[in-house]
Amino acid sequence: MSMIRRLRKAIKDPKKAAWFLIIKINNTLIDMKTHKSYVSSDLKELNEIKERSTALTDMSSHVETLFIESLAVKPKLIVELGIRTGESTFVLERVAKLCRSKLVSVDIEDCSHISSYKEWLFIQKDDIEFAKKFENWCKINRIEPKIDILFIDTSHLFEHTLQEIKFWFPLLSNRSKVFFHDTNLKKVYRRKDGSMGTTHGFYNERGVIRALDKYFNKSFNEKENFVDFRNGWLIKHHSYCSGFTILEKICPLVNDLPATS
Repeated sequence: MSMIRRLRKAIKDPKKAAWFLIIKINNTLIDMKTHKSYVSSDLKELNEIKERSTALTDMSSHVETLFIESLAVKPKLIVELGIRTGESTFVLERVAKLCRSKLVSVDIEDCSHISSYKEWLFIQKDDIEFAKKFENWCKINRIEPKIDILFIDTSHLFEHTLQEIKFWFPLLSNRSKVFFHDTNLKKVYRRKDGSMGTTHGFYNERGVIRALDKYFNKSFNEKENFVDFRNGWLIKHHSYCSGFTILEKICPLVNDLPATS
């Protein structure tokens, strides 16, 4: 939605108009202070990610983290559930190029125009239904059905997220990482740099983080940054910018290591 259209819509609602003005002033001050600059590196792809992060979106504070965390795995197979405007695709295709990985993106909408990466495979389908057929699909396409990177950014509904965990987690490799976006979903959020944004969606009753609560049998406080370890998973949560939670499979478990003499 363009700035002008958003302004016209906000004016009709005094409360929205007030928030629009607050956010606009706040972000202008942040922009004047930071100048949206970044320190370049020797890696072209990282510089592209840094440049992408200067655009104010609900993913902008997480794109560099997604890139670094994913690159560290040196993945062979990356699966992205939910494409939207292609923010995560932009990052993951660069990881895929550097690691010569297969990148499979799934969305119920036609997003076939988002990427031109030659090893990118787009599937227009409900991700739960596709998960049930994934191993057979991999066999047909000569892909080993072991997912090293799984990125989840779909409906954000509690039951749907539980289903994604149920059907996609058994397909993960022993060195996998899983990324959940919108684990601290709220109407007005702050990015890492202090700028503010609004969520153009709905209140989902903590849908994504509540599904993780249930899976790990733990009540997480998504409003704060935290690091935890549960059931063989290292859990890292970033509360800013709608929330971003990273699960890293730690194998073998510390308790399973042989005793030293």
